[in-house]
Amino acid sequence: MAFLLLLYERMIPALYSFRVAEGLGVSVFQEARERFWRSLTEGAPPVSWGQLRDNILDSTPDSEDFGSLEASFALNAALIAAYIASLLEDGQDSHVVDSMQSPLNAIGAYLGEHMGTEAYTKSNNRYVNFHPLLLKEMQTEEQDIAFLSTMPDTPWSEDVIAMLLDKAAIQGSLFDDTRKGSLPDG
Repeated sequence: MAFLLLLYERMIPALYSFRVAEGLGVSVFQEARERFWRSLTEGAPPVSWGQLRDNILDSTPDSEDFGSLEASFALNAALIAAYIASLLEDGQDSHVVDSMQSPLNAIGAYLGEHMGTEAYTKSNNRYVNFHPLLLKEMQTEEQDIAFLSTMPDTPWSEDVIAMLLDKAAIQGSLFDDTRKGSLPDG
């Protein structure tokens, strides 16, 4: 759960940015974020996680309606929120595995835009698999797993949650490097 929250924290800036730019609210995603973090201190409180998941999915941008790179980023971030709600609802580990595809999809969309769709689809996976943005995300995920493996079982104290929130803030957004203009071409 904490792993998914760290992942969500890296992707949520793109979701918020897209929704604000489109004149859409972020309240569903903010409420979900707060409930997810709270579940780490309280255990999974008696919230209708299924209803929250449905609200998230109803607020998730449809790529056919928007078709932009930003919409793709927002879609992948929203899907992580839906996976977290599903995990809290039924406890199935498959939601963790499924959610790990979301940052890869977002990075793939970025590379498709960055390289040009035709060049991206014709390029070999070696370029994509060794692209600095993908390598950075994989390294961050490995560091998150190593860090979280040292943590005690939940529920956690407010101090532990504050430490995790600080870690998330330090990690920044999945696409920080692209916005700074410092992303190498690979």
